[in-house]
Amino acid sequence: MKIKRIALFFSTIFALGNAKNYNFKVVSLSGENYSIGVKYGNEIKPLFSDNFPLFTGTIEADNIDKYKYVVLDKSGVTIEEENIERTYSDESINEVFNRTNKKVEIPKLPEPFKRMFSMGSEKFKPFPNNVIYNVYAKCNETDYEYISNNAFIMDGDKKIRNDKHANCTITIISPDNVYRSTGSAYIFGFGSRAYKKFSWGMKLDKKFLGRKTIKFRAMASDPTLIREKLTTELYKSVYVPVQEGTYARLIINDDVYGLYTIMDSINKRWYKSYIHGDTKSKVGFGYKLFSSPPAGPYSDLKYLGDDYTLYDDVGTYKLDVYDEDTINIDDRVAQWKPLIEFTKMYDNWVKTYGNDNSDKAIDELKKFLNIENLLRLLAIETLVVSLDGFWYVMSNTAIYQNPQRNNYQFLPFDFDETLIGNKNDPLIDEETYKTDCITWATKNETSFEHYFTNNLFKHPQIKNRYDVILGKISRETFAPDKVRAFINSIADLIREDVQWNFDAIKTLDIDYEGGYINRFTYEEFEKNREYGHLDYQPDIRANDASFGVMEWVEMRGNSCKAYTSNVNLNDDKYISDDYEVEVPFSSASKNFIAKITLVTALSQLLIFFLI
Repeated sequence: MKIKRIALFFSTIFALGNAKNYNFKVVSLSGENYSIGVKYGNEIKPLFSDNFPLFTGTIEADNIDKYKYVVLDKSGVTIEEENIERTYSDESINEVFNRTNKKVEIPKLPEPFKRMFSMGSEKFKPFPNNVIYNVYAKCNETDYEYISNNAFIMDGDKKIRNDKHANCTITIISPDNVYRSTGSAYIFGFGSRAYKKFSWGMKLDKKFLGRKTIKFRAMASDPTLIREKLTTELYKSVYVPVQEGTYARLIINDDVYGLYTIMDSINKRWYKSYIHGDTKSKVGFGYKLFSSPPAGPYSDLKYLGDDYTLYDDVGTYKLDVYDEDTINIDDRVAQWKPLIEFTKMYDNWVKTYGNDNSDKAIDELKKFLNIENLLRLLAIETLVVSLDGFWYVMSNTAIYQNPQRNNYQFLPFDFDETLIGNKNDPLIDEETYKTDCITWATKNETSFEHYFTNNLFKHPQIKNRYDVILGKISRETFAPDKVRAFINSIADLIREDVQWNFDAIKTLDIDYEGGYINRFTYEEFEKNREYGHLDYQPDIRANDASFGVMEWVEMRGNSCKAYTSNVNLNDDKYISDDYEVEVPFSSASKNFIAKITLVTALSQLLIFFLI
């Protein structure tokens, strides 16, 4: 009998000795009324959240090899179970409910030209492009409901944007980190308010990856969720500074909004980093251009006189950035002076050299305009046919007075009207625009005279350089195999979130009655990325898709390659701003060097003791 008891004692001790702690961390995609548990075998153990939506816990067990996460209601009843089975690993990452842990490599598009700008700085690096962030904003309920239910408000008999902010506590979770800060949330943009799924902006009291302002673009009109990302990457590949980003799952209070792109806003810190390469650089003056086609008004960059109110009051220009340390906040004359000076210099150049095809005309222009940057911008707009961009309607672009180079440059933003065809736009020639790579934007001058670009392209040197740029991009960066590899990798990154995103908008519980809902499907996500079309069906969706993404890339790329078939692409001399620009120091390479140094030191130490 004693022997049995002793055996039982030792077997118990042995079992306890074999018990192991298993750690779990998972992000919930449900509201705060639900919790998360771990299911292994026939056991379900609850996890707990001190930092919602992240749930954590440690389970002591003999062995946990396979497991799943489950959603629990307040009484602990399982209401949803993952449809994936996980294998336990000691790797400590923040998992996401019903999403596999994957590392997707996103290939870069070819870069046919050398770097023109820094495109980031040591303290303001680009977002990682293969991470999906999880963003939860716990906002003041009263203010949030007022904003989300009233994207527009009435000012007398005029409907205007509701730009009110709601105070929030904002949590951003990646696989490796948890960030939390107070801040505020607001709806941004005008066009996004046409949809129930808004685009949101957030101001942060504590920096996130060097940023205190971030934006979440809704992609509400795109069944592929990829067009804006691709257009951004095209600009980036030719070193036109652009607000880039990655993807994020967005939840505000108990409202699940779905998948967004998380990206930069154009602000002083972005200008300093992406253009000047240092967050401590001096910033110049930036103005955003906005037009209202087809009736107008348009931001045509014509010289209207020296009175700043002629530019400020018209509504097509918005002062966006300037150095408050040197310019008084009430000094409107000083704030608008650089824009007025640019229009005046261009007006004088047109009057003096408009019919002069000599090189002197170009030399005089590049004294105040970064021509090379602008032509790269126009070439990308041609390939994607930007319906609300610079060439076509002089909109969704910023003009920046660069104090380092003492000239002006143009910066594009907002790409939800790209890679979709002409959308039956009355100002575009339906018969020719698909194959026209030079006059597609200026065929119809009845509503808007393209004063700025028409005068630019009267000069053969400028057109010739544009042709070379377009020819190289269409053959290298815009090559179908390169684009397909890029967008397929993006699809691999977001595929598990696609149906969840489309379902989220259907169940979004806000009382905004003015917003469209596009009821896209997973199958449409897959087919429209290639050659599939979506017809307009007002009872199902507000937007059609007349071209698949790859269909457009192949068709438009072939047209622009044909247009430039006789262009000498080896004549690749910059028309202006031929600078050598340093690449900002990479923290990745820094860490790599540190690891190599540590390994080397340890190796030498080991050899010492062995000898």
